[in-house]
Amino acid sequence: MHDARSYVLVLGAGGKVSAHTVPLLVGTSHHVSALAHNPKHAERLAETGATVIIQDLTKLDREGWARLLTPFDVVVWSAGAGGGDPERTYAVDRDAAMVMIDALEELGEFAPLLINVSYAGAQDGKAEDDGSSWHAYVEAKKAVDLRLLSSKIDQVILGPTLLTDEPATGINILNDAPPQSSETARELVAQVIAEIINRGESFDQNPFEFENGNQKLQDL
Repeated sequence: MHDARSYVLVLGAGGKVSAHTVPLLVGTSHHVSALAHNPKHAERLAETGATVIIQDLTKLDREGWARLLTPFDVVVWSAGAGGGDPERTYAVDRDAAMVMIDALEELGEFAPLLINVSYAGAQDGKAEDDGSSWHAYVEAKKAVDLRLLSSKIDQVILGPTLLTDEPATGINILNDAPPQSSETARELVAQVIAEIINRGESFDQNPFEFENGNQKLQDL
């Protein structure tokens, strides 16, 4: 583990995973910028000690993304439309992420490490094409993850199983498809993000898929 403080940009900072991630990173003395779409999240995020950025990611072109990303050592993609509207889901979860990846590729050696929060098995995800936001989410995550895995940018895809609000107790690394009953605490996802940033490097596995378990993160 290294002691250097990193400049970290958390995208989707108003979300439930980021509610754990942002204060955890601030608490470990990293310089955290928290980007959210909804201005209603600004006061809560500012109270954590993070620098707040209000921005609609779908409005950024490649140049705008490059300007946004350049100052940072790490960018955490934890953004998402949150369901409800298939068009908005594609716009945020797929299209905005793809433009961000374009910008990271253009930045080359100056690009920050990307930690992409996805879900276990997303690269092979399938859902009935019923026009729902769930189908859009599955297709968006699959497209982004496959694009990342074929890219040369410094990145790691995190694949938790079904997210819950239970306290984190430990981790179990997945090497095979998880059972349908598998769950992962959102707090654990935040801890994994923080562990990668604290170490200054990602885990060897990519995608890094995991669930609740009994092993300590620090022992990995």
